[in-house]
Amino acid sequence: MNKLRAILTTLAVAVGLLILAPTAPAQAAATVAGSSVCSGSLVDYQQMGTYHKLEVYWNSSTKKNCAVLLTSYGTKHEMTVSVQRCTETSPSAYCTPDSGSGAFSQDTGKYGEYAGPVTVTAGSKCIRVFAYATIGSQSWGADSGSMRGGKQAAFC
Repeated sequence: MNKLRAILTTLAVAVGLLILAPTAPAQAAATVAGSSVCSGSLVDYQQMGTYHKLEVYWNSSTKKNCAVLLTSYGTKHEMTVSVQRCTETSPSAYCTPDSGSGAFSQDTGKYGEYAGPVTVTAGSKCIRVFAYATIGSQSWGADSGSMRGGKQAAFC
């Protein structure tokens, strides 16, 4: 009987500790580093409302920029992310689209975790990134101009 009482007491204490122990918050996809889908170093990001985050990466070894739009909303919804190589080689209020091969990449669809990754080889040229998400009648957007103080041609 004493053995059973000791086991029940130990079990009751363990259950009590589990109930009272603080739980770690769930990791939201919009706060997960996009490095899991983009290679290189994070150069900038912009939070888009509560559920979305646009991240921009630079990989110095491949000379590529990568953009990804992350979401923590939990269900699939319309998302778009794009990256455009510009002809500018220093930050500018406008991006003159480069018409060369591989100068534009876009991913659009219904996604539950992220849109992208989209990449362009930029070298020393600037890029423009753009992201858009819609949930029901609400929409959010961001581009390099809102990330870099009005400079659409950025990340040079």
